[in-house]
Amino acid sequence: MNKTAPIPKQENIFLSLLFNIAVPIFILSKLSQKLGPEKALFLALCFPLCYAIFDFYHRRQINIFSILGFSSTLIKGTFAFFMLDAFWFAVQEAAIPLFLGVFTILSIYFKKPLVKYFIYNESVFNVSLLNEKLQEQNTLGQFEKLLKQFTVIFGAVFLVGACLNYYLATQIIVGTAGSEEFNKQLAQMTLWGHAAVAVPKMALSMGGLWWFIHNLKKLTGLNVTDMLRQK
Repeated sequence: MNKTAPIPKQENIFLSLLFNIAVPIFILSKLSQKLGPEKALFLALCFPLCYAIFDFYHRRQINIFSILGFSSTLIKGTFAFFMLDAFWFAVQEAAIPLFLGVFTILSIYFKKPLVKYFIYNESVFNVSLLNEKLQEQNTLGQFEKLLKQFTVIFGAVFLVGACLNYYLATQIIVGTAGSEEFNKQLAQMTLWGHAAVAVPKMALSMGGLWWFIHNLKKLTGLNVTDMLRQK
């Protein structure tokens, strides 16, 4: 009898949106004049850092997005402290999704492609049942090829996000670091970076996921209900 792998604790999406987006936007756009630009920026950057620590303590597992968010926050704070040109903030906005995209595609050559961490895992799919059916159908080789193709698609989504982030940042962040105007622009970038950029990324991700599931059905003979983890 196959033992079902335990489902990892899920991230609290509400807290993630609150600490990483809503609160920093409010502080940067509404409190910069009252607190001063530098203090408001420092306070706004504290919330994503605190959330990353809280999420690790609560779930006891590494959240790659929290780590990258922590790094992004640290870089933003460093850039602001040294009053760097707005161009570098645009580079920073593009750097993390660019890194994720390149690293995801290169992970094809690892034993465990990153797409297994992001999507093809026990919290989303019934991996044990899928592996059993792939062995029965003698389609493991075809599945590995499919997984590599899906990894490239998933990596490409990050690369598209990097281009969109850079373009938005160059259009929005034009003020001088340390000014109230700059903080408001940073708030706008945070909002639009998650709203406008998320829409095309979500469309591409859902299209890629549909394609992956459609081909997985052919390889296993299972329907979608059986393939997905039942919660």
